[in-house]
Amino acid sequence: MTLYVYDNKAIPCADAMSLVKKFHEAINGRQAAGSNNPVNATVDGWLCVSGPPAAQGGTTCSKGEQTVLAAVVPAE
Repeated sequence: MTLYVYDNKAIPCADAMSLVKKFHEAINGRQAAGSNNPVNATVDGWLCVSGPPAAQGGTTCSKGEQTVLAAVVPAE
């Protein structure tokens, strides 16, 4: 599996990757693989939400008008 950050030009790609990584470190252990519940945390002023893993939910981080989207996808 690969973490894919969708580049919508909200912030530079390296910053988006760092943000998503920090968020997933912050929620480590708070969301079981088969969970149907989202989990959220604030990272560096961004509100991030990880969708339910059971539904293959992705990650959305937002701050003001900026949004970063990410998802775990099968490796190519």
